[in-house]
Amino acid sequence: MYHDLLALIENNKIKAGEKLPSEFDLQNKYQASRDTIRKALLLLSQNGYIQKSQGKSSIVLDINRFNFPVSGLTSFKEIASDIKGKVETIVHTCECIEPDEEIKKLLMLKSGTKVWYIERVLDILPMPKCREFLDTNDTCY
Repeated sequence: MYHDLLALIENNKIKAGEKLPSEFDLQNKYQASRDTIRKALLLLSQNGYIQKSQGKSSIVLDINRFNFPVSGLTSFKEIASDIKGKVETIVHTCECIEPDEEIKKLLMLKSGTKVWYIERVLDILPMPKCREFLDTNDTCY
């Protein structure tokens, strides 16, 4: 099932931005268990082919996008040096905020710790917004 869905995405039968069928519809189509469906969708998500959202349909991502590293930190300047043409970072929001419970858990923060919320656009090709939450080590003013 993973390879079948992958082929549909790579051959543009399911285009970027389109929704995949629901887990229920995939179960019926492939006569597979819910667990099997979820594992296939998780693999597609981990390999950058879809964006999963809990309680919502999975969206097919643009597989022709730039390959940004996710393990380890790489600056946009380092990535931009490999890209031909003009590149620019446009910061729309940069503010010190009290994070919600999900962000606290992800960053393993103590209660009362603030974070820098940064929302920026990487202007190179049609690119999605980049949202970041950074621990401020209690230095927000």
